[in-house]
Amino acid sequence: MSQRSPAPKAANTATAAAAAAAVDPYVARVSAQVSAELARRVDALRAQGHSPDELGDPDALAARMLATVPQPSPWAELGPFYSTSGIARVLGGVSRQAVEERRRRRTILALRTADGMWVYPAFQLDERNRVVRGLAEVLDRFLPQTPDDEWMVAAFLAAPQPGLGGRTVVDHLRAGGALAPVLDLADERAARWALAS
Repeated sequence: MSQRSPAPKAANTATAAAAAAAVDPYVARVSAQVSAELARRVDALRAQGHSPDELGDPDALAARMLATVPQPSPWAELGPFYSTSGIARVLGGVSRQAVEERRRRRTILALRTADGMWVYPAFQLDERNRVVRGLAEVLDRFLPQTPDDEWMVAAFLAAPQPGLGGRTVVDHLRAGGALAPVLDLADERAARWALAS
């Protein structure tokens, strides 16, 4: 009796990707652009006498590429999140230490999960993958005493604000809105939370 060998991992991955692309037009569009550019770069490497194996293991390369795509969040109103390694890549390949320093200085919003991991809401980045202008000043208005406070700050930033015409703080700042009314809202919210604690 002959045993069938399992299908190669890459073949399974390709089959899964093809199935996902057939179902979702967004996935199909992204996959097509990534595939075309990856093929161009591999051809250029080969033309220079290099092997695509120099890029590393295909699964590891795919994992590195996917690190720049935020993960879904169980909190729909906060949207997707980046891991520490993901946000480091998105911010231009900075080190994990640089991300941690930004987290400590509160120039980027970081949230600690129940299992002790740090996650970074994608909503705080602009179209050039920079932290939205003015966000660090807003974060500076809050002095969290516990990690839960950061979740409250994130909810505040992502909620529509009547004082900003129904836009969220981040959407207001991303659209070039004035910083002063946002800081006033943040000061008022921080004072209210301080009284409640």
